[in-house]
Amino acid sequence: MKKIKIIIGYFLSTFLMTGCNFMDCDEADNYSKEDVLASYTRVEQLVTNVYGHLQHGFCNIDGAMQDAATDDAVHIYESSSIQYFVNGMWSPDLLVDDLWAKYYSGIRAANLYLKETEGLTFSEYEYGDNYENIMKEFNNYKYEVRFLRAYFYFELVKRYRNVPLVLGVLSQEEANEMPSTSYEEIVKFIVDECTDVAKYLPVSYSSFQSKEYGRITKAAALALKSRVTLYMASPLFSEDSDEKWKTAAKAAYEIIGSASELGCSLGKYADLFGETNNMASEVILARSVGETGDFEKLNFPVGIGGNRGTAPTSTCPTQNLVDAYETADGKPFDWNNPDMAKNPYANRDKRLGMTIAYNGMVWPVKPLEIWEGGANGLPIQYATTTGYYLKKYLNNSISFESDSKVTKKYHNWILFRYGEILLNYAEAMVNAFNDPNYKNAELKMSALEAVNLVRDRSDVKMPLLPDNLNADDFLKRVKNERRVELAFEGHRFWDLRRWKALDETTNIYGVKVEKSGEGFKYTKFLFANRTITDNLYFYPISNLERYKNLNLGQNPGW
Repeated sequence: MKKIKIIIGYFLSTFLMTGCNFMDCDEADNYSKEDVLASYTRVEQLVTNVYGHLQHGFCNIDGAMQDAATDDAVHIYESSSIQYFVNGMWSPDLLVDDLWAKYYSGIRAANLYLKETEGLTFSEYEYGDNYENIMKEFNNYKYEVRFLRAYFYFELVKRYRNVPLVLGVLSQEEANEMPSTSYEEIVKFIVDECTDVAKYLPVSYSSFQSKEYGRITKAAALALKSRVTLYMASPLFSEDSDEKWKTAAKAAYEIIGSASELGCSLGKYADLFGETNNMASEVILARSVGETGDFEKLNFPVGIGGNRGTAPTSTCPTQNLVDAYETADGKPFDWNNPDMAKNPYANRDKRLGMTIAYNGMVWPVKPLEIWEGGANGLPIQYATTTGYYLKKYLNNSISFESDSKVTKKYHNWILFRYGEILLNYAEAMVNAFNDPNYKNAELKMSALEAVNLVRDRSDVKMPLLPDNLNADDFLKRVKNERRVELAFEGHRFWDLRRWKALDETTNIYGVKVEKSGEGFKYTKFLFANRTITDNLYFYPISNLERYKNLNLGQNPGW
């Protein structure tokens, strides 16, 4: 959406988080409620404010990515609150990634918009040349806002499970007396909203006067529906149910079966993470964070330009993740194979080199020296502790050398893309029908075909999975495909939970790199051993929130 350029945006942002009466006059500006609702521009800014509550994953948890709380990465800075997820300090009084207030602020902003703008006609503009375009935009906004409200509720449910479902504008007293609603009821609301708004949202905004990327489309509504139904069929939320898996498969196929009409297609994997990735045909919805170099400052290898010992290299991918990438001929990587162990990065899935920076790779401009004593390795302060640096989403045209003229670029965090939908479908189909090759008149693509589309993209070209895998073996391959395809896009943390698979992530590994003559010696080592308990599957609800609202419960184990 457009950037807010006048002070009303700041006023509304503050106002909508407080619970004051709707747009009473404020000293920060001179706009009354009537002034705001009479102006199309100011109403448009109300929508922008709701969009502003969308989150991104560019190191926004105390300088860390959420992946650092999974088996895919570690965060180098021990005092970062991301460590609470894995060191046993997490509690209702010591929170991390606590977005309760953030998302309820967005929900309140959405509820306010839907209530107060209903029936507006902007009669002052009626005889202007642009009136038809204005009303076309305005009539679409309510569907965008309804999607955003549904999205915020899903973000709450996957964190906290049962939460209050608020669809009106409450006073502070009313808000503090709202009981929690079951996640089943909230999910039904989300799915119903997605189904309904998809009927009205456009496929694209090319015919609108505001053609910004990042607005909610029909495909975005269907993508949220796909993700929600997949989660709800998963073990964390449901006993194994063929019907729920079928529902998830049908939701994904709503996009797959109409991919051409919706403008969804698989392009190059490398195109998903540059400064114009939001324009890629695969991207369904992306959250722009504007021009910045902060992500690069936090994740470029130590020893590069201005990053030598000045700040932690925050995200260090693990050997666990690197081992998940197959060899180029589709076989699992095996440390017991001496040829593989000698040169562990040769002949691997090309997505490895587009996601993770390893010893000897030319990144960002010169070959990396991650061996002990090398220019980018230990014992330099803040050098990677696992033997790897992050590459995905980083822009190597940025430099922090003293004479650099490029210190920032546009970044867009992917919220939904077509590759995810294909993997959602594959997982749901094999769980529903217990056969990777199954398809029917309604679901015209098999789970196997969906996965192989992802593996066969033009700059990946991994061998297709064979058609003789049984359902259990195929599901393992799907889960691994999801891990490598969607690495560092905010999925692994939640996938491990919905699969109830946290107990598989206790041992975290790195690689020790030693220079040996003209070559290198690579040794896998145990970096950390994490304790997993059942309460980690859902977030604790803040004791502060429960003190304000005595009707809130608490999740098990907290």
